[in-house]
Amino acid sequence: MHEELEAILGVHFRDPSLLTMALTHRSYIYEAAGAGKCSNERLEFLGDSILALISADFLYRTFPQLAEGELTDVRAILVRTETLAKFAREIQLNNYMLMGKGEQNSGGGQRVMASAFEAILGALYLDQGLEATQRFLLPRLEPIAHEIVKKRAFKDNKSLFQELAQAREGITPSYRLVSQEGPSHNREFTVEVLLGERVAGRGQGRNKQTAEQEAAHSALVNFGWI
Repeated sequence: MHEELEAILGVHFRDPSLLTMALTHRSYIYEAAGAGKCSNERLEFLGDSILALISADFLYRTFPQLAEGELTDVRAILVRTETLAKFAREIQLNNYMLMGKGEQNSGGGQRVMASAFEAILGALYLDQGLEATQRFLLPRLEPIAHEIVKKRAFKDNKSLFQELAQAREGITPSYRLVSQEGPSHNREFTVEVLLGERVAGRGQGRNKQTAEQEAAHSALVNFGWI
């Protein structure tokens, strides 16, 4: 299994146990009674910070014309759940994940796949260091970042949705928290954006602000406004 995935990743792990851990979802441990096994949550925590560092460094050096707020908006798109889940599926992580039956049947949701991708980053960093992690990650971030900046597609989703909703529907959007799950260091918020009583979109994120931005983006897509 490891050899196949390493060929897809273009990386050979010196410590294969790190790769196994990165692929282990907590549902697998619960259902398999995997005493002594570790889920990928700690590696995800580390990978999230590495992703933030590499993406910030890349954007700062590559786009000197962008102000701080614009850099923040571009990075938010690069590191959001939808983007990371896309990366995960491109390298076929869903075929190699160790998951409980419930997660297997669903094929692993976007959040599961995004978390696994971050865990891979954490595992690669521990195994081979920052430069190797950059070599793996940057070819995936670079084309998306250049496209975002070229199209000026990094305008704040909430602001854009509010502007368009008021102009086209005559309604100011409102947001409501649907749920918050997970431990305090790795909490996931789910938020809905409403136009009146109608649910226009739903989003998830590690804080309410990110979840609201995702919900606004979902609504913009649903309405065909972007």
